[in-house]
Amino acid sequence: MLTARCQCGEVFHGEESHAGRRLRCRCGRVVELPVRVKATAAPRRGPPAPEPSSRSQPAARPRPGPRREGGARARLAWWLALVSWGYLAAAIAACAVLWGLGDRWVPATAFLFAGKWPLLLPLAVLVPLAAGLRRRLLLPLGAAAGVVLVGVMGWRPGVRLPAGGDARMSLRVVTFNADGGDGAAVRLPDLLETWHPDVVAFQECVGPLINAINALQGWYHQEKDSLCLLSRYPIVAAAMMDRSALEHIAETSSVGGTGIVIRYTLRTPAGPVDVTNVHLETPRKGFEALAGLGWTAMRTNTELRAIEAHLARAWVDRGTAPRLVVGDFNTPVESRIFQEHWGGLTDAWEAAGRGFGWTKDNGWIRVRIDHVLMGPGWRARRISTSPDNAGSDHHPVIVDLQFLDGS
Repeated sequence: MLTARCQCGEVFHGEESHAGRRLRCRCGRVVELPVRVKATAAPRRGPPAPEPSSRSQPAARPRPGPRREGGARARLAWWLALVSWGYLAAAIAACAVLWGLGDRWVPATAFLFAGKWPLLLPLAVLVPLAAGLRRRLLLPLGAAAGVVLVGVMGWRPGVRLPAGGDARMSLRVVTFNADGGDGAAVRLPDLLETWHPDVVAFQECVGPLINAINALQGWYHQEKDSLCLLSRYPIVAAAMMDRSALEHIAETSSVGGTGIVIRYTLRTPAGPVDVTNVHLETPRKGFEALAGLGWTAMRTNTELRAIEAHLARAWVDRGTAPRLVVGDFNTPVESRIFQEHWGGLTDAWEAAGRGFGWTKDNGWIRVRIDHVLMGPGWRARRISTSPDNAGSDHHPVIVDLQFLDGS
């Protein structure tokens, strides 16, 4: 019996008479039944055996052709290979769309702010099948999982740097969109005791939270237009970005224009430091218009967010001291807007974050839109998000920074 095995797992069996026959597998490859070399027998002495008479010999029966073995299993393995490699291709395509077309193309913009974890669901079926049928398919499936986790969902390994002996100053900064501040106002002393911050930047800071800040002892603070700053160091200047043009757009359209940016200068032991607190326009109004097939309104909202980011970055760059930019950017790092206008600054989470770093909870959607950005001279040693969000739909971002060099 001769046996030939295809690379896709299909097996053929044939008789000796089929040696050398070429067979096509279901996956398209061609295999050949091997030719078995027989040893030459030594000639026997004696009279030759009489040849059998053709009349007395029964008619030869036709021999069956090569038969397939495990056909169903081989077919399943072939389809599994096709789907596994297709899943890897789809993961790479999703990553390319996210990073290349986010805030450039309306569907990709929607993908920016959508929940990404459903992209991992196919692995729940494909991995067990691959482990049982063809283990080498675990390689493309593992690569696809890495692309989704790191490239699409933003998982980071978290490199925690040791304290540098040459650091001129250490600074713990917290940024938190308090969502009106009712929950944070009641618990503000306890939150500060938990965070142990040197600087806290609040967004959506109004009413009771402002009153709670004013009642604190031992802190410098500033409150203006729903942005609040707490500092253990004196606040020697505060300058608000002119947003009259944005307000005009907000009055004439329904897609936003409410970005608020304030640059503070702190007097620290290492010298003056600029901390800019931002709360930029949300894409929510664009998505609301998109639900009614308002693609034009969605594009207008995206253009407005790009204008806000441009103005905000210009306002940050007008400062002369070492800079930090913190707050609710309402934009993930994969966005074209974020890359073009904030790419020159170092994202603390990209430098030292561990995990996904999601800061915004919206049902099953999780995104990272609150950031701490660093100018030259700073490095992030550690950064995390607090699970205690004090009733807000955002999570506080806590980062330990070191100022190394002011040049």
